[in-house]
Amino acid sequence: MQNYEVMDITLKQQKIISDPLRGQIISLLAEKPMTSKQTAVELGKNPGTIYYHIKQLYEHGILELDHVETVKGIVEKYYKAKTTLFRGPGGIGEEHRVKNRVPLYLSDTLMDDMQEEMYELFKKYGKKARADKTAKIPCIVEFSITEIQEDKNE
Repeated sequence: MQNYEVMDITLKQQKIISDPLRGQIISLLAEKPMTSKQTAVELGKNPGTIYYHIKQLYEHGILELDHVETVKGIVEKYYKAKTTLFRGPGGIGEEHRVKNRVPLYLSDTLMDDMQEEMYELFKKYGKKARADKTAKIPCIVEFSITEIQEDKNE
């Protein structure tokens, strides 16, 4: 099962991850650890540009070093995203929030299944967004589960 931990971030970190290219990098490095060169190839971008963005994400605690390999005397650093789920200070303004609420009654097993499928759906659209060269709308997708306490007096 995937890691669904939400990372609380500062205003500075929120600014760091708000860049669309950095969002693509985070999404890609959540799938598997890669070097900055491998990431650049995957995204079809300049390796120097990707190195700069990975360095910024690493320095601000969004990425972590997974492992280091030495190939023919060259040190290759493999980075991975700590998570793809972030909670910034203050949240999103209500005027920008889409409200769709559906009450469901789920067992623990169904809840786990739904979370796994939602995470896979977010990853799927992350991949589609990376491939779509016309994608320009910044989007934060928020998925939360709230357990509703029923009034026992009714």
